[in-house]
Amino acid sequence: MPPFGIGPPFPRLAALAAGGRLPQSLLLTGPSGAPTVEAAIALSAIVNSADQDPESEATRMLHRRILHTDAAAQAGGEADSGGVSPYPDVHVLRPERGKPIRVDEVRQAIAGTRTHPFEGRRRVLVIEAADTMNPPAANALLKTLEEPHPWLGLILCARSEAALLPTIVSRCQRWRFAAPTTPEVAARLREEHDYAPDEAAVAAAAARGDLQRALALPRDRLLPLVEEAERIAAVVGKGIPPPARTKLTERFTKAAPRGRKSGQLDELQTVLVLLRATLRDLAALRSGGAALSGDRERLRKIAELAPEGAFAEALLLVEQADRDMYRSYGNKRMQFDALLLAFNEIARPLVVARRRAERAQT
Repeated sequence: MPPFGIGPPFPRLAALAAGGRLPQSLLLTGPSGAPTVEAAIALSAIVNSADQDPESEATRMLHRRILHTDAAAQAGGEADSGGVSPYPDVHVLRPERGKPIRVDEVRQAIAGTRTHPFEGRRRVLVIEAADTMNPPAANALLKTLEEPHPWLGLILCARSEAALLPTIVSRCQRWRFAAPTTPEVAARLREEHDYAPDEAAVAAAAARGDLQRALALPRDRLLPLVEEAERIAAVVGKGIPPPARTKLTERFTKAAPRGRKSGQLDELQTVLVLLRATLRDLAALRSGGAALSGDRERLRKIAELAPEGAFAEALLLVEQADRDMYRSYGNKRMQFDALLLAFNEIARPLVVARRRAERAQT
């Protein structure tokens, strides 16, 4: 098991940190789900640990303190300490959801790094989604990168280098991370978050290698919503009559129920995520592959209703519907109903062909 459970290239970075050879400015990139921020926080713990040993209890305790401090910052200072004291020398700058990082946020974060560390060897500033910085924010950061304080470590996390200023990229040592595989995410959900095997398999398959997205799915409703997603996927092969379509649309386009944690997805968005995973599994089954999650017997019966191409076409429609509903702020009722109508159009020739075949046999 690699240090902190983080795969390549983290063990090499951990060795540099343990030997006191970690570069002052790092750029960690990777697709959605890649553990760049996790790696940055873990490196901060190793650098500032009493013994700089990635596997020591001192490093683990410091890591927990940094995680607690970050969680408290995200919760507006309301996170339960659980007996863990905050750690002042590491700050994680996270953008507001769906918004770029602004210049005032960068300036405020940099202002907190101008004094010597309180406890550790380095102050560390971790910037999540650094590729979302607007131009003034990027220029403000560039000044610090050009002349960083000797006690400051900067770790930028981004999906790609392309959206960053070339002058920022050139001043950082670059490391590329891969997203974890579905089995790896499922294993972490079981081992670190006490998920049952079937819950872990469903969440991991739906999240496509993104642990945080898996954790955002409403765990208490996960398995029932998988069955709902499977019933919706079956529409691709057998269609849906107007009354049932209206009832289904009303079911999922009502306002999200109250009381959910702020980081969780609402039921409609959850169903769309699970529907994508279900359609991928159905297409895989039709091409001779295997399903990653869900009830194998139910999926096999649904897969028999339509060819691989029909499920692949439906998958593209779901991805477009998700973008329209949650990125363009469209009318969710109309768009979900339109999605079911599009599934009906895919199913129409399949249903006609089956009926003709049945009549020919009688």
